[in-house]
Amino acid sequence: MNVRITAEANLNPTEDEAKVRRALLNIFPEGKVQKITKPDGVELIRINGSSMIFLGEFRRLLKQDKIRDTARKVLLARIEGERITLCLNKQAAFAGHASFCAPVGESPQGPITILIETPKPEEVVDYLTARHGQ
Repeated sequence: MNVRITAEANLNPTEDEAKVRRALLNIFPEGKVQKITKPDGVELIRINGSSMIFLGEFRRLLKQDKIRDTARKVLLARIEGERITLCLNKQAAFAGHASFCAPVGESPQGPITILIETPKPEEVVDYLTARHGQ
């Protein structure tokens, strides 16, 4: 399936860069981590992927944490055209868990923002939250 995934988190001045990298890699261990400085000086850590395999660990965490039903509702609600945009709590991700949060205010250090682009977003949701075949 044609899919493109971008996951990123702001690197706040008070944060340890290695911990932010670890939070992203706990969700997407197949990713190559990039540090980017935006024109306004804000630094962020980003991981990109382009396959369903890239989503495998995220899928496993949703199952492990027993939040597939909730995840399905969140993901379906976040579909806009060919895009799914969601936010995960950075601290939970560092601890190896998937915890959805709001884009602003709910995660003290800011969220991990994930953008999934695909012509078939419902199929991606089905893959991530499937109960059968696991």
